[in-house]
Amino acid sequence: MKTSSGTPSRASSRTTMAAVAERAGVSQMTVSLSLRDDPRISPGTRQRIKRLAAQLGYRPDPAVSQLMSRLRHSRVSGPVPVAWLTTYPTPSDWRGNAANRAFFEGATRRAEELGFRLDEFWLHEPEMNTHRLSDILLARGIHGVLVAPLFEPGIISGLQWDQLAAVACGSYSLTEPNLHRACTHHAHAVKVAWEGLTRLGYRRIGLVIADHHNRRTGGQWLAGLLLQQHTLPPGSPDRIEPFIAQENEYNAAAMMRWYRKQRPDVVLSFGQAREWLMENGVSVPEQCGFARLDRVEPGMACVDEHRPTVGAAAFDLVVEQLNNHQFGLPVQPKTVLIECSWHDGPTAPGPRQTRKTSRR
Repeated sequence: MKTSSGTPSRASSRTTMAAVAERAGVSQMTVSLSLRDDPRISPGTRQRIKRLAAQLGYRPDPAVSQLMSRLRHSRVSGPVPVAWLTTYPTPSDWRGNAANRAFFEGATRRAEELGFRLDEFWLHEPEMNTHRLSDILLARGIHGVLVAPLFEPGIISGLQWDQLAAVACGSYSLTEPNLHRACTHHAHAVKVAWEGLTRLGYRRIGLVIADHHNRRTGGQWLAGLLLQQHTLPPGSPDRIEPFIAQENEYNAAAMMRWYRKQRPDVVLSFGQAREWLMENGVSVPEQCGFARLDRVEPGMACVDEHRPTVGAAAFDLVVEQLNNHQFGLPVQPKTVLIECSWHDGPTAPGPRQTRKTSRR
């Protein structure tokens, strides 16, 4: 899905502070402080970096210098605005997704702690496009952008990325440009679930997810399962095929065909799969245990993705770029992964416990 028309702005031919830092083998903050003769940097390092900057033809970008002056002034006069950019069909549809709400909650809380605030922007506002949005953001002095998970995986083109410190929050749905991002460590989610379920006595663990959900995580759910299955002995009967289906094949009938063929003793999925099992006469947890990949409903065996922490980590990446004068698309994007926790629950008490309960 292409979210908006236009082409990404080209990187400037100007020698950047990042280029000086890379050649010097130091951080951009060290370069910035050295060029300002900050006494926290040793005189020798300051002189070395100044000489290297001159050799490379580095000149301060007037626009960046003006921006940093505005940021410093804003932090004295009030919270600095950062954009929360959404692409759902309506301005508020993103709030219908529990993960998005948790990401926003965590990012908002961190923004308040650091003297910022989040301002919502909807890319599909009438007569809105990325070029106009860029003009609006820059006119309001907004240079930090937190891109919420996209409604459909795709690209956002046409924003003036060279004037922005942008980060993707919570998913891999933004396929282009490749920004810094913070996400749940989805492979780790499967790992902690596998360890928790095997500790309880389950052996045949079946993963049930829609293919488009798996793609939104960069394939990490499937990768996590395959990694855990790789620890099983060759030819182990406990290694069963996951149910990962295209959207038009992700339904109760198809899942039940998979269930009857694979015979898992516990299913790792989302709430809809549990409903399908029970609607088709499978008693949970007596006949099959069930655990959620996300912690939404109380009283469930589940993985806690710590989504507010993901939102806070994404916001930290925006602030890090603003503080280090880093604007534009990253040469080497980085991803911060937040590890998960396992929570036991009555939907997966363990097969032995289930048998004891059923005898009573």
